[in-house]
Amino acid sequence: MYSSISGAVGKEINPFDTNSIGKDTSFDIIVKGKKELIFVPKIKNKNERAWLVQKVAAHIDSHLDDLKENIVPFYDEELEATWTTNIKKHSISSAESYVVEAAVKKGFDLRIVFSAKGLTSGGKLPDPHELMTACLILKKKKIDINTINALPTEKKLKKIKDIVDGLYGVAGDIVGGSGLPGFYLEKERVNPDIVNLAKAISVSNTIIDKLNGAKIHTIWQTGKQWAQEIRKFDVSKDDIKHYNSSDIVIKFETTAVHYWGISLKKAGWVPSGQADEPTLLNKPMYGAKGFISKRISSTDNSKIDKAKKKFFCGAMKIKHGECYKKKKIATMNIKELLKGAEVSFADKDKADMLRGQGEYKSNPNIYFKAMNDVFLSNFDGDREFFEDFLDTVFKFKMGTYLKDAVFHFTLITGVGDWKGGDIKVTEMTEIWHKTTTEVFRELFGDEDNTTFRLVPGFNKKGNPVKQAYQEGATAAKLFYDMRIGRPGGEHTLVNLEVRYKGALTAEPQFQVFISMAKNGFKALYKKTAAKLSNQPRW
Repeated sequence: MYSSISGAVGKEINPFDTNSIGKDTSFDIIVKGKKELIFVPKIKNKNERAWLVQKVAAHIDSHLDDLKENIVPFYDEELEATWTTNIKKHSISSAESYVVEAAVKKGFDLRIVFSAKGLTSGGKLPDPHELMTACLILKKKKIDINTINALPTEKKLKKIKDIVDGLYGVAGDIVGGSGLPGFYLEKERVNPDIVNLAKAISVSNTIIDKLNGAKIHTIWQTGKQWAQEIRKFDVSKDDIKHYNSSDIVIKFETTAVHYWGISLKKAGWVPSGQADEPTLLNKPMYGAKGFISKRISSTDNSKIDKAKKKFFCGAMKIKHGECYKKKKIATMNIKELLKGAEVSFADKDKADMLRGQGEYKSNPNIYFKAMNDVFLSNFDGDREFFEDFLDTVFKFKMGTYLKDAVFHFTLITGVGDWKGGDIKVTEMTEIWHKTTTEVFRELFGDEDNTTFRLVPGFNKKGNPVKQAYQEGATAAKLFYDMRIGRPGGEHTLVNLEVRYKGALTAEPQFQVFISMAKNGFKALYKKTAAKLSNQPRW
């Protein structure tokens, strides 16, 4: 199993030795007493233990019946227990493990733990994508992927490390640069992060071409703060503090000095092209910092808050009865309910609870239904909201807010990966502000475009799906299309998803993706870009 999972640099797994049995993690198998068996494969990078555990969990989940069938006859043919699977903390590792248990009334009768041990030091490393991209651009270093991939493995890896070592050496020239430790998979700087390098190359090769030999004066990274010289471009809009979402800003000179702000996204590589659209916007939908909360009435906000409390109260009662930690659930405030829910629900149980399925069928998700109803009743058909929301995503009014002809803005997605021992790169996808502005000028300026629809129940692939509160839902999410156009001929511009991104104590998140629909934003953008192709870029 482990040999088939072993992955790219940092994710290599040592050959698993079934005869390596002992009492600590230096062995591959640990036996504790008569009821617990622990597998401890050795993975190169400590930071990738969670990745390995997830891979193992996915494999075992699909073969659990086979596992039980092969184990029980050798263990206890009369074993009567409830089999459970969970990814959770176990004393064998500081990272989470995948735990299979034959649970009985008190404790367990058999436990199998799939853990992992890293061979190099860990510590959460920062994302290097932005800084890698900036360094490549600063060096004006175009990378010939085909030449690198043609090298023998040992020379290929050395060449890649030489490139990253070179970028590491100039990173200090990027003003406000952050993410340097993430250039490598471990603190010892042995194995470079080739996956993020591939995505950075996808962006930098094309940007260097578009700069066409222009002199680069400075490159800033804006994550920590906007430097004094470019602070005037860090404009706000209504309740959005940083409307200009540029991750890096390039100051360059052609016949005049220009500033190019780039909002960097990244996506995985697949043979057919881009694996998936990256998230363009990720914000709370409702709550104190919710994008929608400030745009609806106090009555509607109250409706959602009441539904939220009633839903989680019902879920907690099903889980624990009338009391939780010696306090009546019905008397708890929303903070207490959410704190209790966060530790009470996990994995499949959490998914069932949020979809009102399984043992929670009597408690449908009235909270998500209230959010859905308020969202649609307020904004389906609301042209003003569409213009405001889509500008927040695409920044097509950037010129209006900046009033500065020398600043240019673009959304860029780097597409790359490290697969099969080769760097895989697809040329970046770009959303250039001048083209985007023209797309939306035509959409909102055409008097025949009278349809502004929020259409529920379609996923990113355009397939119909159930909302989380509906019977038969397969995901704990709300789904919407945003469509603009003439009646019967609307363009699907973006897909929206609302879901819990992490803890239940936080607010559900709005996630926005460019639509992949044939009549969607990409088709409009391509058509408009062709029309503007003869215009100078700068």
